[in-house]
Order: sequence, then C-alpha cells, then structure tokens
Amino acid sequence: MSSSTISHRPHKKAYEALLDLLEQPDFDQGSQLPAERSLAENLGVSRMTLRKAIDVLIEEGRLERRPYAGTFVTGPTIERPLTQPITHGISKITELNGAQPGSKLLYFEQSVASKQTAAMLHIDQGSPLLVIRRLRTANGLAFCLETSHIPASRVPGLVAGDLVEGGSLYQLMANRYDIHVDADDGSIRMMAVTDDEADLLGIGHGTFGLVYRGVIYDSHGEPIEYLVSINHPQRVSFKVSNGRLSHEVAVR
Repeated sequence: MSSSTISHRPHKKAYEALLDLLEQPDFDQGSQLPAERSLAENLGVSRMTLRKAIDVLIEEGRLERRPYAGTFVTGPTIERPLTQPITHGISKITELNGAQPGSKLLYFEQSVASKQTAAMLHIDQGSPLLVIRRLRTANGLAFCLETSHIPASRVPGLVAGDLVEGGSLYQLMANRYDIHVDADDGSIRMMAVTDDEADLLGIGHGTFGLVYRGVIYDSHGEPIEYLVSINHPQRVSFKVSNGRLSHEVAVR
C-alpha cells in the first residue's frame, strides 16, 4: 500500500491529517505520536481508519512502530555535506554521524566507457571501466545506493574481494594507489526510483528520492569516478554551508 493507493475518502482524510500533523514543530524526528484512541478522536476518524493511514506512513518511512513503546516520527539518519570538499568517503561520514557504517556489494563488473562517460572521466570512448554498485547502511538500515564508474587504468588489480567486507573504496584508493579524493562536481535532482531500487532501500514503489550524479576528482584535479548516489528519502539529509550561514536541506 502507498499514498497513491489511498482512494477511500476516510483513509485519505486521515493520511492527509497526519501529514499536516507531522509538519508541526511538536513532531520533530524521534517524537512519539499520541495514543491511537485520542489521535483518532482529534482527527475525527475511527481507530481502524487511523491505523490504515499510519500503516501507509510507516511503509513510506515517515513513521515507525516500536514494540511496547508506540509510534514514532522517523528522521534523517545520515547528514551528508553538500558544499564541502569530499575528504571522506561515505563510511567515514556515517561514522561522523555516530552510526555504524555497513556496505553490501551488489555487483562488481568490467565494462567499457560510453561516449558521455568517457568525456566526463577524460578517457577514450571504449576504455575499460569498473562498475561497482553498493548498498550503504547505517546501523543496519539502508540509506543509499551508490554506483561507481572508475577507469580501470587508475586502479589496476582491484577486485571484488577488496570491497566485499565493506571497506572504504576511497581509503583503499589512497593506500594502494596513492589516489586522494579532493572534490566533486555534480547535481542533485528528485527522481522516481525503480522498483528494484525501492526494494533495496526499503521504500514504497513509485517513491521519489534525491539522486546525486557527479564526477569525483583527485588532489591533482583529475577525474577518478563518475558516481550515481540514490538516497533514501527519509534517512538522509544534505547539509549546506555557505560562509557563516548553515542550512540543512532535508530530503522529504
């Protein structure tokens, strides 16, 4: 079930009322919802109707039920820097957020560079590429899917086994190849994720997420990676820092 399937008017009314409630300052991440009986009375719906609306919001990742505790508002798990130089990989960023990083290698394939990818990576069309896709987790919860396209000539001898245990790709590149990540150039846009991607991230089909596409550069200004990062809409926020001002852009 998802919000797009709520056609029964009472269910839709309860769903929209809950969304309005979650926008209030009293219901920040980690806040507990009132008891179902009083909440249903306040919203003017039955407890069964309320429970169906809550189920949808749980499926969408906006709420979570905790056994013997109640229903709580979920919030961003990982805060990712948006305007700062990339000096840490996602594993280190996860640690800095106070969470235990995890990584599942989904595939590690050899490919060749298309015309567009070759232009971004400053290599010849048809040059060998390594395509690596990993599911990144924080405290066991999936928060992003990352697909890396790396010129094979920059990382000779790199094999899937190097990443199976969830080690940092950037740390490995620094230690083994003396390649140090320094900056990126990319863009973020709202995109509907595929059903397979939704299943991996644990979100509803048809859900939109923030998708980053960009080129990662080393300390010499040479492109080393074309990265596509699909971020969970409720478990990631991007932090923007401009001079003395800081703004948090939350993925909603």
